[in-house]
Amino acid sequence: MSDFISILDRKAGSMTGVDASADCVTDLHLDQIIDAVTEGHADSDFGRFFYAPFRDLSTVEYRQEVFDDLENDQTRGSILNFVDGMRAMRDRLQLAGNVWHPLQRQGWLIAAVETYCRTAARLRDELFDLRLQSRGLRDFGEYVSRYVGSDAFTGLAAESATVRDQLSTIRYLVHIEGLRVHVEKFNDHPDYSCKVGHTFERFADEVASDYRIALADYNDMNHVEEQILQCVADMYPEPFRLLDDFCRRHEDFIEPTIARFEHEIPFYLSYLAFMQRFTATGLAFCRPQVTNDRGVMDVRDAFDLAFALNAVAEEKRPVTNNFSLSGAERILVVTGPNQGGKTTFARTIGQCAYLASLGCPVPASSARLTLPDQIYTHFERQEHVLTLHGKLDDELVRIHDILSRVSAASIVIMNESFSSTTVSDALLIGSEVLRRIIELGCVAVYVSFLDELSELDPACVSMVGGVAHDDPTQRTFTFSRRPADGLAYAAALADKYGLSYEVLRHRISQ
Repeated sequence: MSDFISILDRKAGSMTGVDASADCVTDLHLDQIIDAVTEGHADSDFGRFFYAPFRDLSTVEYRQEVFDDLENDQTRGSILNFVDGMRAMRDRLQLAGNVWHPLQRQGWLIAAVETYCRTAARLRDELFDLRLQSRGLRDFGEYVSRYVGSDAFTGLAAESATVRDQLSTIRYLVHIEGLRVHVEKFNDHPDYSCKVGHTFERFADEVASDYRIALADYNDMNHVEEQILQCVADMYPEPFRLLDDFCRRHEDFIEPTIARFEHEIPFYLSYLAFMQRFTATGLAFCRPQVTNDRGVMDVRDAFDLAFALNAVAEEKRPVTNNFSLSGAERILVVTGPNQGGKTTFARTIGQCAYLASLGCPVPASSARLTLPDQIYTHFERQEHVLTLHGKLDDELVRIHDILSRVSAASIVIMNESFSSTTVSDALLIGSEVLRRIIELGCVAVYVSFLDELSELDPACVSMVGGVAHDDPTQRTFTFSRRPADGLAYAAALADKYGLSYEVLRHRISQ
């Protein structure tokens, strides 16, 4: 057999990802994205894979290769055929577990085995004809080929076919007289159905009323059907003995590696289906170039996936943005007018980094990103009376905890931090926090109303939200690298609404 273990992680039999923090998932609206990706899969827990980003570059690249293969329609179609076949097999197993009569359970079990064998054999044949590039699908294809050709599988398929052939030879008669039902073997009795059909064949083209009554089809049998089946089993003991023996020996017929692949592959398929909601409208996704080099960030035409979910549903196109760091740059200080999309922009950056660490395509036309060991978020929180702490106190405790755990490979995203205190105190605290982040050398995004922070150090890059040239109250939700000029926005707004210094002075003097 091949040494294939997992389509998600080539190195280990157990997942080696790190659990994302609850704050990160909530603040970046990743929970909304994951819920949308896994929608319609309530019967599976593969959604947990989206909560375990990786620190290992080789595993991220391993997943990226699988995504590349599955973007091919033929490859994805073959895998979807496998998933559909395994779902049908699981449905039959569920029926086998729910029905009461032992013989009916055995009938559904052998039906599940037959579906499983057909599905595995078809997958082997289809993967053989594909030019797979990813290590994951190539290794799995080799594994399936060897498994389907193994004595264990061929024996299972042949034995299930033999039992089915034996059962298919059984023919019997049921006589019903009032409340009495009599079952006997079929011994070359005349088949009157053919004669009846031939007699009335000439009337087939004539339009007539259909007096047939549809009978309800229940999964379980009623007591009469159970007794008929038992009578048949008593009359033909050998085929039912073979069935019983087969079922006792093959209760656990699903090969564990096949089952694991079945459980893991929806990670890719569901995300690709999710992507199609956006690519169908012209939005771009790309395979990010992920590196262990520190401070790498160069992303084009990125957008907030959580925000885009609603925008696309309303047939609107979300705004895309570029952001980058180079050389010694490590911190993006985001400023601009209120309600100008600063928080959405910060979330976009975090989402791209997070999805890249899962090995997923990111919502952008191109991307180069450092692989983070963890993404920390420090977003504004509502004050809770039960904590007996003030809002500023809570913010300071949380940022202290983050800075005590952050490393040079981390990303810190701060949104309107320390806005609950005075401007001078917020500037002092914010400056100290940024200096600490600069010392650590990690990447950070700081959404702030304090323009001075963007000029604190050469490591800081000013990203400013735009407004329409002819109307400063109209936000464009685009961000560009330029010096912060919030005061200019304030002056423009004051002029627009008649609140400039000159106007106010004139009014007061009257």
